[in-house]
Amino acid sequence: MIGDDAMRRSIHEQSRAHRLSRQDVLSDVLDLIRLRGESIEVYETAEAQRKPFDAGRARFHFIQDGAFRLDAIAIDTATLVAGDLVLLPKGCAHVLSAIHALDSLPGSPSRPDECRSFAEKPFRVLTGSFVFESASAGSLIGGLPDVIHLRADASGTPEWQHAILRFVRLEASEPSPGAALMISRLIDLLVIRSLREWVAKSPAHSGWLRGLGDARLGRALAAMHEDPAREWKLGALAKIATMSRSHFADRFTEIVGEPPLRYLSRWRLSLAADLLRNSGVRISEAASVAGYQSDSSFSRAFKARFGYSPGAVRHGADPDQGMPSR
Repeated sequence: MIGDDAMRRSIHEQSRAHRLSRQDVLSDVLDLIRLRGESIEVYETAEAQRKPFDAGRARFHFIQDGAFRLDAIAIDTATLVAGDLVLLPKGCAHVLSAIHALDSLPGSPSRPDECRSFAEKPFRVLTGSFVFESASAGSLIGGLPDVIHLRADASGTPEWQHAILRFVRLEASEPSPGAALMISRLIDLLVIRSLREWVAKSPAHSGWLRGLGDARLGRALAAMHEDPAREWKLGALAKIATMSRSHFADRFTEIVGEPPLRYLSRWRLSLAADLLRNSGVRISEAASVAGYQSDSSFSRAFKARFGYSPGAVRHGADPDQGMPSR
């Protein structure tokens, strides 16, 4: 193995500090993909007007007043009403259209108490954009849906959402020194909290986020993230999850969408790519953190994953380009 245990622990601690938080897997992953809020705007429109959004930037829309239809190639039409929040984390192209009444949309969600005219109400949406800056972003957000829709409940907008959006609107309408940074941080909070809320409410979705909602799988995921360089075996991970090997492997694959050790390999290489790109570590150090026994085996795995060598990343290549979703 390249380096001794002391070096591995030292570099592992560096990677921990670099990624700031080790409290839970969600924080770990979101910190690695470097979510950064960019900008916001309030969009007001008359009935039946359409607002197109090009592919590229990830976005969120919070419906302040009125009702809208969201159309995107990747999804079925969604109906949004006041208090709804929608995230488009992959930046797919879409169109928002103000609508007169909910019952004018065939197949729209059944909301009998809200099937009324919106003709005399304003149509207002708070829209924001955000990006994932890390080399690992393409891989780690690949398991997210194109659209995440958080509906207002019977009591209206949840308190956490109301509090964050209130400050977002305030900073946007009355900009003061530091407003751009404040808006960016507030968007970060909104997106992270929304993802956490969505995880809790989406038992049918597969992916690493769903795995966090399973108590036993969550323990195994946390163990892999806590010590990625460890020579993990399926039996050890199953023991942490208090499951049999076969049950753990089947359950993990069903929920997360890939076998445990394949997930571990992707996480290790994502971590190594981030270290090479942002921390200036040597290739041998990145290999050690990722649990590889030699530079050559690490380089082969890295190139198979990203399409070029670890050395190319150190010399400015962008791992975001052409990264596979799995």
